[in-house]
Amino acid sequence: MLATLEKVEMIGFDGPDPERVILWIIGGKQVAKTICYDNEDFQNAMAHKAGKYEGYEVIKNA
Repeated sequence: MLATLEKVEMIGFDGPDPERVILWIIGGKQVAKTICYDNEDFQNAMAHKAGKYEGYEVIKNA
């Protein structure tokens, strides 16, 4: 099937930019990520997931 832009309804997320992204690491490899839109999201993620992984990296949105 061939589609053109005029015939396809584009859908997606048009919300706020994330404040932080947490990359969860096991065995030296990134295995999951969590998108945090505010500090509450970040604190919840750290409280519930940090103990399940060997490490993590936090990327802050400038």
